[in-house]
Amino acid sequence: MVVQGHDAFTLDELLAEVGKLVTSLGLLGVQKDNRVSDLPDVRTVRYYTSLGLVDRPQIVGRQGIYGRRHILQLLAIKALQTLQLPLQEIQAKLFGLTDAELEGLTGAISGQRKATQRDEFQSRPVLWREIVVAPGLKLMVEDGWSPESDAEAVLSMMRAALHLIIKDKRGPNDGG
Repeated sequence: MVVQGHDAFTLDELLAEVGKLVTSLGLLGVQKDNRVSDLPDVRTVRYYTSLGLVDRPQIVGRQGIYGRRHILQLLAIKALQTLQLPLQEIQAKLFGLTDAELEGLTGAISGQRKATQRDEFQSRPVLWREIVVAPGLKLMVEDGWSPESDAEAVLSMMRAALHLIIKDKRGPNDGG
């Protein structure tokens, strides 16, 4: 993960940039109970700043100006929130981290979440249809399966499998 772009953001620009990055890094869906929002808002950034989780912005005129480090801090907070950590623990983990360390932490958690989400997708439950062909012989078909080749080729494979089963039952010296 590399945060690019200019290094001076208004608060609204900061929030828009963080929103894009949180989405692209797979850090949405922080908590299912809605106690923590997916994306920080103006009030949240100001709260995090008052807690020392986010550095104070540079003030130019009456406008707060935020930079790359602020983005990294907010992304790291969101990443740690995906682990269900309370703000006090997040604060302790982030204290004194460099920009590179913040980026590494966020990247590691993001990668872990994406791998977990991929595993959850791959380990979805599979429904099987069971067809009794003859006493002691069942055909198991994954629900939704359709032959990639023609039905004759599938029948040929089934005959070959049946032949192997029969041959196995007879034993290697029974001829067959």
